[in-house]
Amino acid sequence: MRKALVFGITGQLGAAVAERLLESGWRVWGVARDGRKPPTHLLQRGLLPIDNSGRSYKDTILSLGCAVDAAFVPTAYDDADARDLLATRTKVGSLVVVSSSSVYADHAGRSLDEAAETGFPIFDGPIREETSTVEPGPATYSTRKVAMERALISSGLPVTILRPCAIHGRFARHPREWWFVKRALDGRRRIPVAYDAESVFHTSSARGIAGLTEICMSSPAQRILNVADATPLRVREIAFAIGQATGLPINLIPFEGPPSGPSFVGSAPWSVERPYILDISQAAALGWHGGEYRDHVTEACRWLLDIARKQKWQCHFTAFAQYDYDAFDYSAEDAWLATR
Repeated sequence: MRKALVFGITGQLGAAVAERLLESGWRVWGVARDGRKPPTHLLQRGLLPIDNSGRSYKDTILSLGCAVDAAFVPTAYDDADARDLLATRTKVGSLVVVSSSSVYADHAGRSLDEAAETGFPIFDGPIREETSTVEPGPATYSTRKVAMERALISSGLPVTILRPCAIHGRFARHPREWWFVKRALDGRRRIPVAYDAESVFHTSSARGIAGLTEICMSSPAQRILNVADATPLRVREIAFAIGQATGLPINLIPFEGPPSGPSFVGSAPWSVERPYILDISQAAALGWHGGEYRDHVTEACRWLLDIARKQKWQCHFTAFAQYDYDAFDYSAEDAWLATR
């Protein structure tokens, strides 16, 4: 039986990967932090839980007492994390490590991290893996990710780097779909959306990422792969898919131009001034198909509705608290709507 170690088991990616591997007959150890309990459905399927609170990747891997065929790591952020993982190279056959499509830079060096200051990056078409990236370093999330990527790739070991975009799935800390779902639940009958709701910011399903992870674990190699849903959708199409999945009315009021005012009225989480689309042909060449957003989003939306019914959403969707403005400033929306 093939053996795998999956980090981040309480998050959207770790949970999806563990579920996929268990379904395929792998023996799976799942790593949770801070005493969090792994999802019950995974424990019922045979997940072997590990609590690595306060422990490094190296110490966690060595604590297994045996070697594994592969490890999935969605929580590595810099070259220090890479070095920690590489210190256990005799215990792990191959690695699949999640980076981000935010590492890409356009011809002028612009990337997503600095878009507010330098302008949104401009790409000639779908972004390929060979596209230039930001320089490695400690300055931003993306520069740290590039430093992590390069440290892993330079090791010469079978490491797959995955570059997703706008991830969606159950157990997310930043479920972008909540931007629409909460408004619908709160009875917002008119939802302003910037850029005429025509923005395209490619999405990546956790289930699609899990499928590609299994392929890469089963055929280890050194590679970098974009990973995203088969069809990039416009914001209005995303809203329609969410409405279909939830049965909730989502009535958009599209308007030209960028979000308005200090509360960024109309700034849906996919609202960007230029298309941001990944080329996924290299992953497809491995026999992978990421599926469509509209097919995967139903599961995530059901989970959102369940959280909304039973618990305080703020305790789960913690990324919204990190915005430097209120993503649900209805007073600002009402003032904007009153001028229309």
